[in-house]
Amino acid sequence: MVTGQEPVFPYGPPEASGWEPPRPPRPLRRSVAAAAMIIVAMAVAGGPLGLLWAWLSPSVPVINAGQNGIVVSDPSPEEYIAADGWFTIIGFAFGLLAAIVAWLVLRRDRGPAVLLGVTLGGLASALTMWMTGRMIGLGEWRDWQHSSAAGETFSRPPDLHAHGALLVAAFAAVIVTTLLAGWSNDPELDRPGAKPGYGHDLGADGSYPGPRLDPDDSYAGPHPGAEGPISSGSPGAPDPTAAPAPPAPWPADPPRG
Repeated sequence: MVTGQEPVFPYGPPEASGWEPPRPPRPLRRSVAAAAMIIVAMAVAGGPLGLLWAWLSPSVPVINAGQNGIVVSDPSPEEYIAADGWFTIIGFAFGLLAAIVAWLVLRRDRGPAVLLGVTLGGLASALTMWMTGRMIGLGEWRDWQHSSAAGETFSRPPDLHAHGALLVAAFAAVIVTTLLAGWSNDPELDRPGAKPGYGHDLGADGSYPGPRLDPDDSYAGPHPGAEGPISSGSPGAPDPTAAPAPPAPWPADPPRG
């Protein structure tokens, strides 16, 4: 029933305690746009990373063995797995850096949108990096396979053999984003810089004012720690430094006769 009276706030007006009303949920369109922007940016960045991978990875020496086909000329080639190692290192470093940049740039979109964006973006960047890097020298390698004679050698361009390395960038980005969210001291991830608190319990200066009773109650004492008497009719508190009063004497025993 509506009585027309002003609402009573037992803990004081919300504005005085620094309380902020809950914000409406973030629009789904904005979250999707933020995730899509991260995915596209990371996928595009995979192109230069592929060129870097092709430049750092050594080529594999091969030889045309005639009837035995094209084989690796070195019985224990380190170059064969070096490409996988460089791909893993570059992917891990890029995933870590991309997660930090997305966290700092998209401050108002932190949360599931950023996490989804860096996860799919890490996968997209790894695929772009692989497809771009393996194209370097691929045409010459295919031409040599068809035109080479027995005994001829060639330096095969690097390629990825352990396809599990495609997950490294996404794995690193997810781990870093989760750690940043766990270490954040903001009350809400999409409200950086907001003052942490517990609703009406904090005062305007960030201190805890203590419980306050309704002025209409029969007793409304001061806050805990306030100076002065507890109430008008209450006795004063004993002095903690005063000596204790001596005990009262025992009553005398009745005469025996």
